[in-house]
Amino acid sequence: MASDADLAARIVVRRLGAGDGEPVGRFLIGLSLSSRYHRFFSCIRYLSPALLTTLTTVAPGQVVLLALDGETVVGHLMATDHEGEGVDIGIVVAEGYRFRGIGGKLLREMANALSGGGSTRVRCDVLGANYFVLDWLRRRLPDIRFVRHGETITVHGTLSAPEIGDFRGDVHR
Repeated sequence: MASDADLAARIVVRRLGAGDGEPVGRFLIGLSLSSRYHRFFSCIRYLSPALLTTLTTVAPGQVVLLALDGETVVGHLMATDHEGEGVDIGIVVAEGYRFRGIGGKLLREMANALSGGGSTRVRCDVLGANYFVLDWLRRRLPDIRFVRHGETITVHGTLSAPEIGDFRGDVHR
């Protein structure tokens, strides 16, 4: 397997483009059941056209980013600015690419893309058993607040580039 430096140089993070729907669909349905459960809170076995459209639609205040290894989608991030209530983030990285900085690369690009609109508040729902993501958030968001809703936790906090910049692991919900 390539070193982290080789992989980082090879991975391209870019905004979603025309014709990306099918590759995104293949990527998402190719994830393990565990990864799909953490991302969608369900072990989806079929990606409906409606869900794929939702995950590949760019609108005002919404950013969709892809991490690509050549032509292969290896990461997907969707962030929606909820007008003062925070940026809702959903992110997943392919199993073979985790813990190698790709999630951090996606998050840095998201922060850059949304910074023009003044978005600094983060809001995301995380499964209570997803200790990796909860621990990462706890260490990176100084004003973090957790609100439990059954099996999920809604996380609120303030996002800044330095907090993302030193992140070396990959987040998946």
